[in-house]
Amino acid sequence: MLGTFIYYLFFGFIFSLVVDLSTWYYTRQGNKLPEGADWDWNTRTIAILIWPLGVIYFITGFIITIINNKKNN
Repeated sequence: MLGTFIYYLFFGFIFSLVVDLSTWYYTRQGNKLPEGADWDWNTRTIAILIWPLGVIYFITGFIITIINNKKNN
């Protein structure tokens, strides 16, 4: 039981790390983040705890973007 919880937190940490690295890379390219898009430690902690919702949201947005790009080409 404790092992499962640790894996859950580990994957949440990895999800938060990927989001942070993506944001860092995006801003490094000279792009500006939308207002309120910076994560503080409270936001990171919540993301680590509810990471499955973030993954579902990401996959849904990714699929919609791919479908829209195919329609426009």
